[in-house]
Amino acid sequence: MRIYAIANQKGGVGKTVDTINLAAGLAEHGRRVLAIDWDPQGHLTEAIGAQLATDASLARALLGQWSGELADLVQQVDGGLFVIPTSDDMFLLEPQMYGRSGREYLLSRFLDALVGIFDDVVIDCPPSLGALNDNALVATRRRPDNDQVQGKIVIPVQAEDSSIRALRLFLRQITTLQEALRIELEVAGLVVNLYDGRKGRIATSTLEAFQTHPLGVLGVFKDLKEVREAWRLRTTVIAHAPDSETANGFRALVARLDPDLTSVVTS
Repeated sequence: MRIYAIANQKGGVGKTVDTINLAAGLAEHGRRVLAIDWDPQGHLTEAIGAQLATDASLARALLGQWSGELADLVQQVDGGLFVIPTSDDMFLLEPQMYGRSGREYLLSRFLDALVGIFDDVVIDCPPSLGALNDNALVATRRRPDNDQVQGKIVIPVQAEDSSIRALRLFLRQITTLQEALRIELEVAGLVVNLYDGRKGRIATSTLEAFQTHPLGVLGVFKDLKEVREAWRLRTTVIAHAPDSETANGFRALVARLDPDLTSVVTS
């Protein structure tokens, strides 16, 4: 099972769109894919048209306040694409984490139990540097004693100066986690969203800076209408406009993240 954390402490950089469409692109290969709305703001839950979780919520499950069937937490979106929506009590999860031993591993323990049920997990992370983000990043760590779980961090950015500053802070968070917990995290690279070269030198020079960054750029997505249309229709770009430039861009992103998936398999 592969775990992808779509993360950046900066908001508005396209994390949710990347999460939904990366998950959809993986599902096109016949894989069982779980997208997790790990953000209390619930953008993924809204964008995919999922129902807000109530009694059976991931937050309550992680805190030991609920136990039941996995099917009560998971909603099927389409084919092999599933989602765990957010819930109102997600806002209360982070404060309650701080008093718990091993709090950074709460999500990891939950996901490790899903091996054999899902092939991929894609996590839509909140725009913060707090315990929720720590949990998502730690879930992607290399497990020397368990080769059944692999993980990568994907960092969405925008071609603007504030994204460069935010990236420095976020990479510092990753380094701090690795040193404090003695774990190994892999950053797969950057995804540039909402790119518009017509904005002038600020946009083009920032894109150049990202392209020469040691992490590298996995994909560049323009501000195209099919993304907004898919959001309004509560579906993925791949489902809404399968032949579009954006849909093909996400297919290319899937291939870069998992080179074994080189050709789309559809039913």
